[in-house]
Amino acid sequence: NVTSLPDCVRIGVDDPSYDVPANVAGDFGVGDFYIEMDISGTDLPINYSFCAGGCPSFNYGALFIRSGRENHPYEGPSAFIATNGDVLFRVHAEEELIIEKVLPDIANSAVTYHLEFLRRGSKLVAEIDGKKYEKTITKEIGAVAAELLKRAPLRFRGNHVTSDYQPLILNVTNISIN
Repeated sequence: NVTSLPDCVRIGVDDPSYDVPANVAGDFGVGDFYIEMDISGTDLPINYSFCAGGCPSFNYGALFIRSGRENHPYEGPSAFIATNGDVLFRVHAEEELIIEKVLPDIANSAVTYHLEFLRRGSKLVAEIDGKKYEKTITKEIGAVAAELLKRAPLRFRGNHVTSDYQPLILNVTNISIN
């Protein structure tokens, strides 16, 4: 499946988040999965908030997230990018692949990064501009969580519960999932 943000459902006029509906995302994240995309900055801070006066401020934002559970610890694929260029990729909150300062110029609109994230068996793999990072994981998505996950959208640039929470102000293009 190949999709791009314009093909997804935008959450709101002033909201940077997009959803891939559950019926389109299918089994993505339940077992092995692969997702790739290109990202570039917008010359704004990546954690810029569009909320008027009331949103919390984080030093990171959600690049993508799919989870059928609202409360932490949730299960499902997710990646977060910090303002310092760190990338955090996980399927479970307890087993995170953290790649430090790999996106040093993340807010710059003139810089494009190619990102790939996958799970194959007990391996989480992130590839950023051709460089691979791996982590062995021990936890599986449980049966109940898997069924919830199949009914959840795959969200880009915002939290899976409240879209303007953990916003990520980036251009995200050339998305491919399977």
